[in-house]
Amino acid sequence: MIVRQPSRRRGGATTVEVAVVISVFLLFLFGIFEYCRFIMMLQATTNACRDAARYAAVNIDKATTFDTHAYQDPSGRVYVSVVQYARTKMSGVDKMIVSATPTTYYTAAGASAGTAGCMIEVFPCDASQLTATPPVVAPKPGAASWNDASFGERIAVRMSGNYKPVLPNFLLMGNSIPISIVVTMGSEG
Repeated sequence: MIVRQPSRRRGGATTVEVAVVISVFLLFLFGIFEYCRFIMMLQATTNACRDAARYAAVNIDKATTFDTHAYQDPSGRVYVSVVQYARTKMSGVDKMIVSATPTTYYTAAGASAGTAGCMIEVFPCDASQLTATPPVVAPKPGAASWNDASFGERIAVRMSGNYKPVLPNFLLMGNSIPISIVVTMGSEG
């Protein structure tokens, strides 16, 4: 039986082949990670918007500054603001979103806790714009605050900003992706 010895010249070709295969594999793997991170951020932001809209709809009777400040009822119970409630529900995912005008939010004591990434707006919806084709979620004219909505009127929570990928310009994604999520819910007050 004759055993063939591999030629020494083949060793360099194997190294090049491994380098090409590993680079394609890593490109594919990091693409999957970035896409999953983006989908996770969209899911968490949408859920936070929906929860905040529900929170606003059931707390319509609170003070007009309740969207940015905490509210304490006569029994001493403290309700966090709608904006802070939304940020809490995002569980840190809001740091993936950057806005040119971030929303300032407040602690239960009313002192400023700083700013965070995405912009959060809470407002009553203009019913005539919601029935347009396609529907437009716009603030109700003349409404000073979101809790100016009467029973059954829609209250909207909008989160907007720019998603920043971990690897900018990776797979031709660009440095940022604009995000705008709007959820409306009927007032219960």
